[in-house]
Amino acid sequence: MPAMLKSKKFWGIAASFFFLWLALQKVDLKQIPAIAAGLRYQFVILMCISVTIEHLVRSWRWQFILAHRPLNLKFAYFGLLLGYLFNNLLPARAGEFLRAYYLKRKGIAPAGEAFGSVVVERFLDGIVIVSLIIASMFQFTATPLIRKASFSAVVFYCLVLLALVFMQFKKQLFVKITDTILSLLPEKPGDLIRKARDSFMNGLSLIGKPLIFIKALALSFVSWGFSMLTLWLGLEMFNLGAGLAETTLLISVLSIGAMIPASPGMIGVYEFCCVLVLNGMLKHSPEHAATFGLVSHSFGYFYVLAVGFTVLTIENLKFAELEKGEKEVFDAQESPIS
Repeated sequence: MPAMLKSKKFWGIAASFFFLWLALQKVDLKQIPAIAAGLRYQFVILMCISVTIEHLVRSWRWQFILAHRPLNLKFAYFGLLLGYLFNNLLPARAGEFLRAYYLKRKGIAPAGEAFGSVVVERFLDGIVIVSLIIASMFQFTATPLIRKASFSAVVFYCLVLLALVFMQFKKQLFVKITDTILSLLPEKPGDLIRKARDSFMNGLSLIGKPLIFIKALALSFVSWGFSMLTLWLGLEMFNLGAGLAETTLLISVLSIGAMIPASPGMIGVYEFCCVLVLNGMLKHSPEHAATFGLVSHSFGYFYVLAVGFTVLTIENLKFAELEKGEKEVFDAQESPIS
């Protein structure tokens, strides 16, 4: 029992069940099949096109971030989808570490540098998310829960910005501080951590390149534009009459929910956020809100599974090998602060 309680998978599954229970507790489950039967499923084709373009734009952005490395669009796309696949199947954002391992395995970039580039991606996404949150808060009266979560998200991304700027523009001071701490460790592990630190900081180099940074940020807004388009198409499939403001609100709350790291693939959290917005704020029935959450989430989830496992087959990769590699990268990134 104690070993189970230490497992990320156990807590991930527990979190999923908890949030799914919260999402469905006021729902008359008998109405869901009738609602699902009346949907305009022709929108699924458009959603597939939109989400594919989004992924390609995000892959292109990753190329910009690692412009000094031989990362072509194919491998950027494959790495991105494998990361999404692992995020869907494992807790604690395992896919972010898997992406770093994939680039290391392909000989494109060291794992630490690749992971640093993923951190920059998350930072760029954070700028977009904060923009969406602020826009939504001006247009809607948020519930206390959403207001507190929005404030927490803004503070979190501001702290991330300060940390990244400090590491990039005060490198010598950061290196001096970490070297002082690492000097307390034995020589071999200390050297390994220094190597991982330096590699990670190389992945943050985009922050010091204004022109490339602006281009990568522009691509971030474009990719999120396609995310919003996919979400809006899902709302149209349900004929919920949502416009730009409602779609912005929903994607903002979903983005805040994505910051909860325990639940694999946002199972439960996604549905809870949909009910919170569509029922709690936009006053749609809890049945329509919950059904939208279940159907739209299933679309995104199974799309990633299908494309992700296709990439595994094309690349002749074994899931067990990638899981082991992901854990190695995770342990390497954790070690400096453990």
